[in-house]
Amino acid sequence: MAYSNYILDFTLTPRGTIVEPVTLAVAKLYCRVTTTADDAQIELMIKQAREAVESATGLSLIPKGAIVWFTNFDGKFELPFGPMVSFTSLVTEAGTTLDATGYTLFGGQFPKLQRPTYANLKATYSVGYTTVPADLKIAILDQVSYDYENRGLDANTGICEKTWKACQRNTRISPIL
Repeated sequence: MAYSNYILDFTLTPRGTIVEPVTLAVAKLYCRVTTTADDAQIELMIKQAREAVESATGLSLIPKGAIVWFTNFDGKFELPFGPMVSFTSLVTEAGTTLDATGYTLFGGQFPKLQRPTYANLKATYSVGYTTVPADLKIAILDQVSYDYENRGLDANTGICEKTWKACQRNTRISPIL
């Protein structure tokens, strides 16, 4: 992406009932928790861990609707969230909805918009995995385990190193391989 291609704003909205990629039972087993006393807290940690992995990778692990306002002066604008399930619409600044002959998308799950090369476009599309890759599920479990073991600490511990490494292997943002 060139310097004159950039995101102006975006909205991501979960679609349907949110089903986390990791269940409470699996997380408790991974963390070796046998009581029900912390179930509500672990469920919150699962959601937080999934959101952290999504933020670190630029991927949507659950189905979401994406609306992105952007400038595509140079062409080849990479739509920022994926994997893409379907592309709904592309609207110009003047409010004109372009039909499929008015734009060119190329690529698979992570497409780029070749044309039109306009300022202030709005793309609407659906994203999310139907089956989350195993290493990203493990990253969520590692983060839940880390958060569970370090709960109550005053310091903001952030994302754990093991989760971060898994995220970097799957990132769409800034790969460190």
